[in-house]
Amino acid sequence: MGAHRISQKISGKMKWLGTYILGAASVCRLMGADPADVTFFEEKIRPILAEKCYKCHSDRAQKLKGDLKLDSRAAILKGGEEGPSVTVGKPNESLLIKAIRHEIPDLEMPPKEKLPAAVIKDFEQWVARGAVFPEGAKKVDVAWWDRVNDKRLLPKGKSIAEVVDHYVDAKLAANKVKPVDAADDYEFIRRTTLDLAGRIPTVPELEKFVADKAKDKRAKLVDHLMASESFLRHQAIEFNWLLMDKQDSKMANYLTTALKEGRSWDKIFREVILPNQADEKQRDAAVFIKERVKDTDVLTVEVSVKFFGINVSCARCHDHPEVPSWKQDHYYGMKSFFNRTFDNGDFFGEREYGQVSFTTTKGESKKAKLMFLSGSELKEPEAKDPDKKAKDAEKKRNEKFKKDKKPLPVPKFSRRAQLVDAGLKPGDDGFFARSIVNRLWHQMFGHGLVMPLDQLHGANSPSHPELLQWLARDLIEHDYDLRRTIRGLAQSKAYARASRWGDSQRPSPSYFAVAMPRAMTPHQYGASLAIAVQDPGDIAKQPTAEQAKRIAGWEKHGHGWASQFERPRELFQISVDEALYLSNNDRIRRELLAESGKLVGNLLKLKDRRERIEAAWLAALSRKPAKDELNAVEDYLTARDDRLAEAWKQIVWSLLTSAEMRFNH
Repeated sequence: MGAHRISQKISGKMKWLGTYILGAASVCRLMGADPADVTFFEEKIRPILAEKCYKCHSDRAQKLKGDLKLDSRAAILKGGEEGPSVTVGKPNESLLIKAIRHEIPDLEMPPKEKLPAAVIKDFEQWVARGAVFPEGAKKVDVAWWDRVNDKRLLPKGKSIAEVVDHYVDAKLAANKVKPVDAADDYEFIRRTTLDLAGRIPTVPELEKFVADKAKDKRAKLVDHLMASESFLRHQAIEFNWLLMDKQDSKMANYLTTALKEGRSWDKIFREVILPNQADEKQRDAAVFIKERVKDTDVLTVEVSVKFFGINVSCARCHDHPEVPSWKQDHYYGMKSFFNRTFDNGDFFGEREYGQVSFTTTKGESKKAKLMFLSGSELKEPEAKDPDKKAKDAEKKRNEKFKKDKKPLPVPKFSRRAQLVDAGLKPGDDGFFARSIVNRLWHQMFGHGLVMPLDQLHGANSPSHPELLQWLARDLIEHDYDLRRTIRGLAQSKAYARASRWGDSQRPSPSYFAVAMPRAMTPHQYGASLAIAVQDPGDIAKQPTAEQAKRIAGWEKHGHGWASQFERPRELFQISVDEALYLSNNDRIRRELLAESGKLVGNLLKLKDRRERIEAAWLAALSRKPAKDELNAVEDYLTARDDRLAEAWKQIVWSLLTSAEMRFNH
């Protein structure tokens, strides 16, 4: 019997998690589309529909052509005179795709020009992914945060954990949803160590915590983990993903130093948007703009999404139909903060002149004003374009700095500096604070107070509006101290709930009635694999300082495998490439199943069979085996008593590649 069959026999507590994983996708689809698909639609599809199609095929069309509307999913599926426009999941069978490919005479769309090949490919991908077309929130006149009465929020002196539990429990009671009990010690230390240290606990860490009888041991665990080097490494990795969308970048170096020095989130924001490129400490932060500076639209959207939780791309071609006061002026107002920034070799510079113009939905040309997301217009000195002689001199100067590999002087008036000031200005700072609070909540709970994370606009109300407002206010008043917020979330009862619901249908994740299982990040999984296969007895013999040193080495080694694992999205499924890598890569199998000084070797040294089984479960799954798991493994081992080493390798392999191991729960 191979690893696959033994993994089927080892069921116990794993069975419910597998059922959850299979069911979660269906639940999420019922609740709404994958946020990644929503973002893809808003960035790639809706702007093209608005710019190229709505004039003839929407409610705004003066004369509807072909009885066809393309401004809602229902309308697209219904189609027009020629039948349904889209066959979901099948782009080659979809009339809309054939029309934009210009494959059908007299049905070409747009009629006078063929869309670029890349745009057509986006539409094909959109149809293949399910033709997601969010209908949007009900149109409102006042943003949800303006409907929250700040005077009725809980007092400022309350602890974060107390406030979290107050608002979460109030919603549960109002909706008559009974939450599950608290997670046991095994589940709590595993989840908390993954969330705060980016790895599973070692067996000595696990056993020490479980044996501790102190009433405040969970709070002490949170403080201990947050004081560790593992916490800094993990946070640097997570924020690097947030800002750069990839595993490795110069930004990771900057973030590691910034977080170690305790820089606040507002200071990091300032140094990323307005880095002193002559300062080595800030130079790596410049990569955020450097990698995007050649496409101002991309830079505009990325800054708005990463720092303010707002995907402004929808307002690029038309005023938003649902979001209050969300107009083209906002998009191009945000773009104006970056239109003067330009690439200059190893660095980027900023001019003191240059305006943004755009075409309104009425076809009129309009000059954009320097405008923040709130609608606040910023005053700036008048800047006329220089004459040819001055431009030639400027070009010559820029080339010299480029050749000398030096950063250009900072302009007297910097539009990017104005953005930083506007984003942190009292009264408008809610965008900045709410966004990072929502992302931290999502990181700790697996589901944001607002979903999707890049739709934190006024028409998309949070599951707990007062809670998000209180947390944002608290963050601002405590100088954007992210550690304080993370610690408070981790110490709440809501965070500490068990992840197993029972036989009935799980409630909406927005209630936070039960912990939400979520796939480990690539670095979490890599580090956890590296730690799980160490010899627990050898770890326990080492002094505390040596244990920390070894853990750092194992984390680094495990992070080397991270590129083989997929970054989880909302509807995560283990990729074929990952499964093949774990199954067929001889190197990783040798490393994980080595006997000398490793877990398998330690298991073979133990004399008692049940002691061996328990040791394997503690190392890989951070818990003791259930009775049916014990019985299944004992039966398996009895049948293989003549090839014990190979049998234990199969057991360990099935644990390391199980759904329970792959998920944080």
